[in-house]
Amino acid sequence: MSATLPILTALRAHLQAALPEYEVALFPDRPDGYRFIHPKGAVLIGYQGSKFTQLEALGMIAQQRDITLNLTVFGRGVHHDGAALDLLDALRLAIVGYRPPNCQPCHLLAEGFLSEDGGAWQYELRAQTETQQVQRITEPNLPKLTGVYTRQSTDPLNPDLTPKP
Repeated sequence: MSATLPILTALRAHLQAALPEYEVALFPDRPDGYRFIHPKGAVLIGYQGSKFTQLEALGMIAQQRDITLNLTVFGRGVHHDGAALDLLDALRLAIVGYRPPNCQPCHLLAEGFLSEDGGAWQYELRAQTETQQVQRITEPNLPKLTGVYTRQSTDPLNPDLTPKP
């Protein structure tokens, strides 16, 4: 089972290495305050949500967790080299098959145009990965083994032990 933030931060590191000429960041806490200022392009990584499968019959709660990732692409222009469509193509190649910690490889769900404002183009790419969500189990407080006495059948009984009545 994997927590959400480690998945997002590992994906950010992977994409930044795969797309070094672009900005790659987690979606900001205040999206309305984000300003696209990178000279070439940017990718913002967001958590879209999860769906869970039926319970698996294991004697405890275990479910597959389908995680949807939302990647927002910002590009200066749309058709020239390094513009929004080039970044979108490179992003697709970088994410397909990438395996976040404790997850299955990523695959694509959908992509689409979001908006254009003063030559800054925005597209959205949605991807998915799967992991397991399992119940946290606390160990019962049972007596601990503190010592072991061994003896052969010909050895006398240990005087520290009392025989069964």
